[in-house]
Amino acid sequence: MSGVPGSDIAARNALSGQIALGQLTPTCILRGHTGAVWASAFFKDGRRVVTGSRDHTLRIWDVDKGTLVGGPFEGHGNCVRSVAISPDDKRIASGGDDQTIIIWDVKTKQKVFSPLVKHTGRVRSVCFSPNGKRLASGSNDFTVVIWDAETGAILSTLNGHSYDVYSVTFSPDGLKLASGSLDRTIKVWSTDNAELLLQIAHQDGVRSVVWSPDGQQLASASNDATVNFWNSSDGSRIDQPCIGHTDTIYSLAISTDGDFIATASADNTVRLWNTKSRRQVGQALKHTTVRVYCVAISHNGTLLVSGDYSAKVRFWSVKTILEQHKAQERIRAVEEARQLLSRSNTQVCSFRSLFRLAIHPHYPACDTATQSLRQRAHWRNQ
Repeated sequence: MSGVPGSDIAARNALSGQIALGQLTPTCILRGHTGAVWASAFFKDGRRVVTGSRDHTLRIWDVDKGTLVGGPFEGHGNCVRSVAISPDDKRIASGGDDQTIIIWDVKTKQKVFSPLVKHTGRVRSVCFSPNGKRLASGSNDFTVVIWDAETGAILSTLNGHSYDVYSVTFSPDGLKLASGSLDRTIKVWSTDNAELLLQIAHQDGVRSVVWSPDGQQLASASNDATVNFWNSSDGSRIDQPCIGHTDTIYSLAISTDGDFIATASADNTVRLWNTKSRRQVGQALKHTTVRVYCVAISHNGTLLVSGDYSAKVRFWSVKTILEQHKAQERIRAVEEARQLLSRSNTQVCSFRSLFRLAIHPHYPACDTATQSLRQRAHWRNQ
């Protein structure tokens, strides 16, 4: 175990196979919605989650107790497709198939003002800006709208997509907005003047887009069952995609430290991925035989929430499996470094042997590399 810190017991166990990244089961399964759960989001306090459903309602759940603590919030006339929580945890925005957006006061459980009306198609995605002053929405009408979250006024309408917009997300500094569409593109816009800054071509329809915490990358989930990473400055693809799902990925979430992402898919699973290696973390988290429409990660990165077609909300504790994966990644890095060093030493040995033969063909065969080179030279001269 040379090269592995003696105190790194988890890493040693991972290498020896004493830790198995096995099948996780939900820590809690919540029932309350009467239709498919399409949207979910964690409050920053980590103690509550909000969900939106085909039953036209939103509900707030206590994470520790597994109980309903808010709602049902009733106001939409159709399926709730998206939810977002303001940075101060005081408001919730929801968008639905009724083509409206509602901003709710968490404390009073009432609408802050009348529903926001502008879109002429389903509202697929809503997102607060980092300072909470603006709200973005994406719709089946092919447009993105930026709203004043404090007054409900329309600030700008972004036209450019040629098909349904499924995802909108502000950059960490709030200066840019990314939108993902079934037209197979990701567009990056300036939030100051609504200028299109960048367009990224995707292999298939884009379902979900997120920024890395440093704003340098975008990650996108697609109908082609992959997650791709992009340079947010020039749109170039970064390394290989995350591959493992077998059907459309509906939802994508990234941890606050940017170390891992979570994906929810029509293949009935939620999966975790290492953002650096692109490798899957542990086994898939299974939702029996139903499609999984949404996933969200707690602020401290230890808990997931996912919602599915059967109207169930599942919580997953992922702290241990992430620690185990990090231990295995450290071991993998040590082994790769050792192999690289071994190859480097072999190349150095071969160079030295060749040099010896070049300056003295009858130099004693002091190593196997020299002997091999001498034999090859002998047969070439026959």
